[in-house]
Amino acid sequence: MGLFLPCSMKYKIIIILSFLFIKNIVSQTITVKQYIDTFKNIAMKEMLEYKIPASITLAQGLLESGSGNSRLAKQGNNHFGIKCKKDWTACTILEDDDALQECFRCYAKAEASYKDHSRFLMDNKRYSALFLLDISDYKSWAKGLLSAGYATNQKYADLLISTIERNKLMLFDSMVLAGYNPYSTQIPANIDIVYNNVPSTVVQQNQTVDKIANTNNKTVNKIVKYNDLSFHSSIEPGDVLYLKPKKRKASVASHEVKEGESMWKISQKYAIRISALYTKNLMQVGTEPKVGVVLNLQRKATSMPDTMSTIENKVESVNYTIHYVSLGETLYSISQKYNIPIEDIKSKNGLKSDQISLGMELKIEKSAIIVYKVQSGDTLYSISRKFTVTVEEIKIWNNISDNSITIGQNIEIRTR
Repeated sequence: MGLFLPCSMKYKIIIILSFLFIKNIVSQTITVKQYIDTFKNIAMKEMLEYKIPASITLAQGLLESGSGNSRLAKQGNNHFGIKCKKDWTACTILEDDDALQECFRCYAKAEASYKDHSRFLMDNKRYSALFLLDISDYKSWAKGLLSAGYATNQKYADLLISTIERNKLMLFDSMVLAGYNPYSTQIPANIDIVYNNVPSTVVQQNQTVDKIANTNNKTVNKIVKYNDLSFHSSIEPGDVLYLKPKKRKASVASHEVKEGESMWKISQKYAIRISALYTKNLMQVGTEPKVGVVLNLQRKATSMPDTMSTIENKVESVNYTIHYVSLGETLYSISQKYNIPIEDIKSKNGLKSDQISLGMELKIEKSAIIVYKVQSGDTLYSISRKFTVTVEEIKIWNNISDNSITIGQNIEIRTR
């Protein structure tokens, strides 16, 4: 038999339980990382619309709301401590500040607080000088806010700058300046990543290797190396790119090859280096496994699986390779590296001048490559005479810094 309670008592219990439930939710502490993950896109939207650095907006939100844990933030969605003023007609919340029980604005959603903060800075003549500053110069913005009287604490600029640098908030400024649009729908990964404890990002529309490297504080060469991009024709929206080196083995033992999968895609799926993938499966570099083949991802195989050449698998990739422009490279140095005339590179890539930029993707028509194994008595000069090329060309093609070679060493010779 259930316990009988008068109706009024039931309502009291319900009210008390509801209060305790709400109190428990409100009392939960938000971490700095959770705050940044929640509001970074809103800050970047404000940067696009109001030309205020996202790093500054986020840092102010973190400081002034106690990472979203203040009473104003939790109960009033007010993340910037904006007071009511005479023209405010919406909801309000009282809080002790310079005086007891002062009137602060409250909002239906936190995003409205961010919008109101941007308008507050934009519409107030006191802050007009800020909008003449470089939008990527968060230090000048922080100092400008203090000079304009935004805060009475003389260490406010230092607090903003240290918050930005400690949490690398300036990266969100770089993302917006590199073309990232937080209003657009995020393109999902075109593969199901199998967790291997390597940080990654998904290529979005209009992103290049250069932009991705810049956004994530990496060099182009590192992004190319981490992701074995020499085995991939060009990046596309939805591709997964890793921001640290991939592993020598995957977190699972094997993988059955599906239709449309390449060694590169499989290596990205499991965050395993493509060289390790070839080695573990006794496969020749450049070949592709046939559909249905089971590849080893942890231990070395005892026999080579059925494969096909890249000609059978990707006809287009045989015609050209992709070169990502590195720091200091010119069309001349690239033409020397691949033994191809500058005009051929310009024609293949629709270039009207010799100007190229860091991270640019260039299609390079593949030359015929001869792999010569160094014999006893060989020198770079004798090899160059044998194939009618220069010693300098051999050194460029093989990244050789001096004139020393060893017996058994493989030397690439490019011919046309």
